[in-house]
Amino acid sequence: MSARLFSLKQRSRTAVILAARCLGTLLPGEATPRRLAKFALVSTCTVLVLLLGASAILLAAGGELGWAGVCILGCFVLDGIDGALARKFGVASPFGAQMDSLADLCGFGVATPLLACYWLTGAAPLYAVVSACAALATCAMIRLARFNVLPKDGRYFAGLPAAMPAVIVAVAIQLGVEPAAGHLMVVGVLAILMITIFPYAKIGRILALPWWIWPIAIPAVVASPKAAFGLLVAAYLTSGPVLWAMNRASRPRTMPVSRQSTAATAPALSPRPHVRIAIIGAGFAGLGVAIRLKQLGIDDFLVFERADDLGGTWRDSLYPGAASDVPSNLYCYSFVPEPGWTRTFPTQPEIQRYLRRCADEHQLDRHLRFGQAMLSSEWDDDAAHWRVDTSKGPLTADVLVVATGPLSEPATPSVPGLERFTGTVFHSATWDPSYDIRGKRVAVIGTGASAVQFIPGIQPQVAELYVFQRNPPWVMPRWDRDKTVLEKGLFRRLPSVQRLARTAIYLWRESLLLGLAYDQRMLKPAEWLARRHLRRQVDDPELRAALTPNYKLGCKRIILSSSYFPAITQPNTELVTSEIREVRQNSIISADRTERTVDAIIFGTGFERAHTPVAERIRGRNGQLLTDAWREGAEAYLGTAIAGYPNLFMMLGPNTVSGQNSSLVTMEAQINYAINAVRFMAQADVAAVEVRGEVQSAFVADVQRKMTGTVWVSGCSNWYVDAHGRNTTLWPGFTRTFRRRTRRFDHENYLVRSRSAP
Repeated sequence: MSARLFSLKQRSRTAVILAARCLGTLLPGEATPRRLAKFALVSTCTVLVLLLGASAILLAAGGELGWAGVCILGCFVLDGIDGALARKFGVASPFGAQMDSLADLCGFGVATPLLACYWLTGAAPLYAVVSACAALATCAMIRLARFNVLPKDGRYFAGLPAAMPAVIVAVAIQLGVEPAAGHLMVVGVLAILMITIFPYAKIGRILALPWWIWPIAIPAVVASPKAAFGLLVAAYLTSGPVLWAMNRASRPRTMPVSRQSTAATAPALSPRPHVRIAIIGAGFAGLGVAIRLKQLGIDDFLVFERADDLGGTWRDSLYPGAASDVPSNLYCYSFVPEPGWTRTFPTQPEIQRYLRRCADEHQLDRHLRFGQAMLSSEWDDDAAHWRVDTSKGPLTADVLVVATGPLSEPATPSVPGLERFTGTVFHSATWDPSYDIRGKRVAVIGTGASAVQFIPGIQPQVAELYVFQRNPPWVMPRWDRDKTVLEKGLFRRLPSVQRLARTAIYLWRESLLLGLAYDQRMLKPAEWLARRHLRRQVDDPELRAALTPNYKLGCKRIILSSSYFPAITQPNTELVTSEIREVRQNSIISADRTERTVDAIIFGTGFERAHTPVAERIRGRNGQLLTDAWREGAEAYLGTAIAGYPNLFMMLGPNTVSGQNSSLVTMEAQINYAINAVRFMAQADVAAVEVRGEVQSAFVADVQRKMTGTVWVSGCSNWYVDAHGRNTTLWPGFTRTFRRRTRRFDHENYLVRSRSAP
């Protein structure tokens, strides 16, 4: 008997563990037992709503109107409980959102017309029931698809209009009210309103019916439908704008995040203030961390930016033709979608506007500190916090997030005699818009991604253009175009369609890894396309040979351009493949002793090797500079945490940049990992977490082992490989693998120091 009980107990325990693992895969963030239990409770409510909705459909189809109405009312109540618990517990997930949509669709989108038809007409013809079901189900599906891309706290009572037709009919049936023409009008108009309110636009907040109208409207409609109909419509049209105006009047006025606002008005830090989280850098990574913290209700943080505006690389990239090589649908935060991109590949002004919109919508202005460079950061082991010195004063922080990125310091090669040059010299990352380039003789040094973009922009304006090339890049066609009004409207009204397009682009780019890392023979079609692109645009055999790479495609960054080769072939452009011997006062001497007179020199030579500049300003435990710890090469656990540097999380750190996909994918995974670490520290009352040295070493060894045989270490000179011959920049696998490894904060791999510890 005892053995049987033990076996039953063991099977029950195994079932619970399997169920917990299944729930853990559906729940974002750390899957602690408490969070799993809360998520299970919310999911149970959602499943019950789905079951009740399905039951309402079957009962209404069979003419059991009373019980069908009870089921619909149960759907309404449980749906409200489901949403309230999800917001209270903070366990919302994409799984829950989709289940919630399906449950609402059954209860409010399909059961309602069945119930309404039988109640209003007694016996409805089949075609009328089918048409009503299809129309209302479509409305509910579109509306709910919009709602579920928003955070729970961003769609306050947004689902009420979708549920009201069902609730009104169900209440009327339970009270035995005889149907009248007014009821038909109310139910029909409310059904139409389900699709005419646009929650993704600001007008949705103006038209959204306040919650207190419904308790008054339902009894009024049931008692006197004709009189209540006019009252309901009037309240609907007037109360929204009134409440909107009241909210606008009571909201504290905040200037938009820009050079003229926070940069000018943010006061200098008082002596040694303390903040929970200090974020260094206000580019894509830093703003992404800040937005996610705000969405999760964490408000005690500051973002320090050395410049006077946000944007990072995209703030500084003012050269002609600056744009992303990643399609626009993939080049934005997944948690802040942008349906209004005007082109297939976003341009620098659009990206900068997008980042400013993100900051404005999430009210980051009071968290941003422009013009405050991080001069040094040092870990105080006794106090278990970071001492951060900025250009406007010191502060302390429990957690330091380094989000300066790998493209923050322009790289200018050492050219003999450059200091003697009397003309204008600048880097593409420090482009001077005030310099009039028209009619000038310009030398461009470097043919990297930025040079390939700005050369076609300046070529028609200059008198002579000399392009000094060391190694030709692989250039693929850039299929860029204006997005149609239909596309933008569809993405705005149906965000799920944009998510589908984003997923398709992600999977296509992810598949490129098969050739880059596993079997380089799979790159042959891409090489053929690049060579065909070169042959079609360059007729001169000698020039074509100079533009043909002699290394494997993918070893250096693959360039997308359909205008670079035509610019190189123009009469006022000369491609120089001979090395630069020296620079004189107004000319450049190449190794073949040819002297070319120039008025300006523009460097398109990329950026300093990743992570080196900021490492010179960070000291960890025992005062060790990060640059000294990285003397043999930059390394970090999951590219995020560094042994010897507690409570420090680096965005786009070593071996996190994707060689085949958008780096925003791995960056978002790091953001969630770091925030989960912060939440773990708060829940477990932990003062400091530091990755174990042996864990970091094992991770780095595994990454370098997987890097062997990839195209990135096939012998060419690229910015991925450091001075020791190690690729410390790229992630050598699928981004899906990186996202899976960073899904939860694995505190078991960390040295954890509680606040009560000495």
